[in-house]
Amino acid sequence: MAHVINSINTTASGLCHHLDSAIDDAHHQYATDLTLSADALLFGRNTFDLFMQFWPDAVNGDHLPVKTLALARAFAKTPKLVVSNRPVELTWNNTRHVQGPGLSKVVRELEVLKGAVVIFGSPSFTSSLLNEGHIDEIHVIAQPYIGIEGPRVFSGLNKRVNLSLLGASTLNSGSVLLRYNVT
Repeated sequence: MAHVINSINTTASGLCHHLDSAIDDAHHQYATDLTLSADALLFGRNTFDLFMQFWPDAVNGDHLPVKTLALARAFAKTPKLVVSNRPVELTWNNTRHVQGPGLSKVVRELEVLKGAVVIFGSPSFTSSLLNEGHIDEIHVIAQPYIGIEGPRVFSGLNKRVNLSLLGASTLNSGSVLLRYNVT
């Protein structure tokens, strides 16, 4: 069974909105290292749609900062699974659609994969997986904002989830990376 890691940005108000992120070189390096350590990336549909707006074309963006380009290349080479009950345009290389609704097909995919599988964002999807005990690690990147937009992180949980701290580090942007095991 895969070791599933969720990495999510959240503001001090517990909201996650893609514009409420202080992204710096350290954040890009963290995401690149995490992506390169993964056997696959797993996306909920909404987060995948957000990623599609930038990352597939960024791989050709030689004008981009070095760390951004490195992350784009890591995303491009890592297999990606998109969970959706609607059709998915599979134009980003190494991307496959996992048909929803429900988690049964996702769980079958996770049973086949033996290494790390990383989920960036995808708060509703992550809550569903947490409810069923299919998340092993959570990386919370606490952003230096009090947000007013976006979904609440982990709002779909139906039970308390206990965590054990693996480590904490501060990024130059003022964000704090908290890494936890789900216990």
